[in-house]
Amino acid sequence: MTDLSYDKIFIRSIDYEKIKYGILLGNEKIVFVKVGAGGNIRGDQDKYLRMAHRIRERIGATVICASNPDLSNSTHIKSDGNLIKKIIAEQGFENYEMYFVGTSDGGEHSLKLAQYFPEAVKFLGINSSWSNRDAFLERIQSMPLVKKIFVYGANDADFDDIVPKLKALDCDNLEIVVLDGVDHEFTGRIDDFIALIDLL
Repeated sequence: MTDLSYDKIFIRSIDYEKIKYGILLGNEKIVFVKVGAGGNIRGDQDKYLRMAHRIRERIGATVICASNPDLSNSTHIKSDGNLIKKIIAEQGFENYEMYFVGTSDGGEHSLKLAQYFPEAVKFLGINSSWSNRDAFLERIQSMPLVKKIFVYGANDADFDDIVPKLKALDCDNLEIVVLDGVDHEFTGRIDDFIALIDLL
């Protein structure tokens, strides 16, 4: 669809599966994007690739986009964390900030991963889903210094379950954005999906 590409691609083979990472090199603002379950680093209509380029063009960030194969959550966390540290070391970053983005299942994953980085300053969850509601809500509250932004489409199947619980939280640095007419996949609204990266 587009002639955009990543600067580097890494593939980690784990338990007969592969996690693929697309890297755009930039400054010491590091944006980690975890796609939804089963998703790849380009995404439908190149949405993740376009999102990565948009954020680098806007703030000059280093962007790491990770695929989401059917692996255990702990396997993802370890692999993704190690890849982030590898890029930081290769680029010689000493004073850096971490931004985490996750779509659907990738939202829960990125929020967990952010807990391992004291440099985390912002989290953006897009139609985030959770496997354990109580643990997810507790995790949100456990990071008071991290700005947490949750975006949900009003037509997302889990909207009526998730959004009221988020709104009921007594939590610092929490913002909830509702998009009318948007479903879980952002059907017909890919440009609106890509523009969400501007919330970082």
